[in-house]
Amino acid sequence: MRQQRIIRELLETQGKITLRELAEKSDLNPRIIRYNMKVVRAWLLAGELEFINKPGYGLEVVASEQTRNSLLEELNTLEDCDLILSKDQRIRIMLLYLLTSTEPFSAKSISEIESFSRSTIFKDTQDIETWLNDYEIELKKQSAKGLWTEGREASRRFALVRLVREELDDHRWHRLFNDIEKKISFDDKIASHRFIDFLQSLHLAYTSGLIRFIEENISRCMSQKSRVEIMVYMGVMIRALQARDCMQGAIEDEEILETEEFETARIIGYMIEQEFGISMSEKELELLAALIIGSRWEESCQDGTEGIEISAISDKYDVLTQQMINICSMRLHPMLKIDTVLFQELKNHLDYSIFRLKYHIPIRNRNLATIKEKYPEIYRVAENSIFILEKELDVRIPPEEIGFIAMYLLSALERLRTEEDSHLRAIIANNGVRATSSLLQSRLEYEFPGLRVVKTINSFENIPITRDEGDVIISTLPIEDAQLPVIQVQPFLERDNIREIQQWIQQKNQSKRQEKLLSLHEQTSLVDLIKLSHITFAKRVYSWQDMVAIASQPLIHSGAIQERYLRAMVDVIADYGFYMYMGSGVLLLHAKPTDGVNRLCMSMLKLDKPFIYDQNTLPETDIIFVLGATDDNSHLKALFQLNELIQHTEFMDSIRAAKKPVQIINTLWQWLPRLSEPEKSASALAV
Repeated sequence: MRQQRIIRELLETQGKITLRELAEKSDLNPRIIRYNMKVVRAWLLAGELEFINKPGYGLEVVASEQTRNSLLEELNTLEDCDLILSKDQRIRIMLLYLLTSTEPFSAKSISEIESFSRSTIFKDTQDIETWLNDYEIELKKQSAKGLWTEGREASRRFALVRLVREELDDHRWHRLFNDIEKKISFDDKIASHRFIDFLQSLHLAYTSGLIRFIEENISRCMSQKSRVEIMVYMGVMIRALQARDCMQGAIEDEEILETEEFETARIIGYMIEQEFGISMSEKELELLAALIIGSRWEESCQDGTEGIEISAISDKYDVLTQQMINICSMRLHPMLKIDTVLFQELKNHLDYSIFRLKYHIPIRNRNLATIKEKYPEIYRVAENSIFILEKELDVRIPPEEIGFIAMYLLSALERLRTEEDSHLRAIIANNGVRATSSLLQSRLEYEFPGLRVVKTINSFENIPITRDEGDVIISTLPIEDAQLPVIQVQPFLERDNIREIQQWIQQKNQSKRQEKLLSLHEQTSLVDLIKLSHITFAKRVYSWQDMVAIASQPLIHSGAIQERYLRAMVDVIADYGFYMYMGSGVLLLHAKPTDGVNRLCMSMLKLDKPFIYDQNTLPETDIIFVLGATDDNSHLKALFQLNELIQHTEFMDSIRAAKKPVQIINTLWQWLPRLSEPEKSASALAV
């Protein structure tokens, strides 16, 4: 291919060579050589030699004969395709052609400019189609016409913004706004001249000034992420308007016309018209205003410092947020309903994302694949809650947004984990000197509060240590043939020792988390939790405190929960009321796992006469469950089953007609096989 031919001539030439001479030797057009020079230069520099390319001087490779021969041999082993571009880079260049071309183009035309073989281009087509589908852009192919794309103009622009981000990588993308303001070159590592030309056509120096105007006009500072995103979008927008690729159509939301952000967008439209002689439609201004409204903002406006990223908080989505949390709490843990941190975090997120969803502004979530793979149940619960948003916005909620909701839920569940769950057991091994053991233990307890020292042994003695006795041996001397991992340290715990122990703890905790993340079908069923001895019948109760005590007694008696768990449940009700009412006369009592749960458990109290507390606070209640959860996962199946069962009137009638605990168990056995799969019950949990 062309790049190999250019490099071969440069390596075989002693001294300098002009562009015209290189073109004649390689039998290539000088224009083609200039297009490929960025790739050629990068490949030569990667070979650790000096390459000179100066106007008026020419081109010259400065290297020994041995280095030249070595590179020529390497050149012979390369396939007949692009030299250094990865598949992803090659696909991005193809996408750039597709998203910026005004008419179809053939694989042959790209091959002539970019040195991609036509077979390589056709191989990449499926990946290109998948990439474009994320933006609802269709790749069209026709042998007589070539390749082209069809889709909304807004989608094409957002796709170009993402393409720039992928080409620059996240690190340089987040630096781009500051680099533009400081006039620092951003093209030093961009292999394709086509991308450099495109970025230089975006007038980013001008649009960075517009970002400053927005901040001054609204009296707030955007986060660096939003600055870069909107700066590049406005550059893409101006380029599109210059090419007469304008957005027209009806306004999506009339309310946006009254906002401060729309007025700011209108002024920007006037400034762009004065600068470039192009006008912006109301539709263009609406989308720009939506981008501004959907921005992240910083608490600090001082340049050079990273402020805390915030969103414009409003009360508009309080109800939506609480409805989604209510649905998720019925599947994950009732205490999510009163988690103020979860409410505030999710509300702030929705305040930011709803505008983006409404105006089809893409949402990026780099952690989506990890969430789906490692926490599928949490993702499914989040997925079951999004009909609330879809009904409100009348749009399809993308997986990226579901992933963010799942991450907030996962954070809330992490806050409910038991203290014991985070404790790992360490065995200290040394030369038998007590002072050394004492010092090492004190340092470990200070640096790692979650690491519990359970034993001290002499490194010289052959003492068998099993996995039942501890999780790790921390030794001041080498130990061989141990059944447990061994971390050798200094008694004073040097910095490297601390780092190594931290890494082990992170890996161990992650491993423990994965072991507990059982699939829903492997988790404990409701009928396994509610044992005969955990079911109580009573005629009536005279206070809600008595109700909690009677319902909890079987679990206390069996040792499943401690007395303090009963007190914790009373405190929860005193502080928050009966928020755990599930409907159909059913109440679910609980506290945190850290409040005294010894093992996963559930009890049931059936009252002959319903308890009446306050009709405005708690409807008549005659079925009371007590849940003792030990972690954020093992109870999910039972909670889901209970939540579904109480939706069925016939089931509740059978429970209320029961006269003996065994009849309750038989009813559960009869009804559990009838339940739908969790993923098919999307809105069944809306209460």
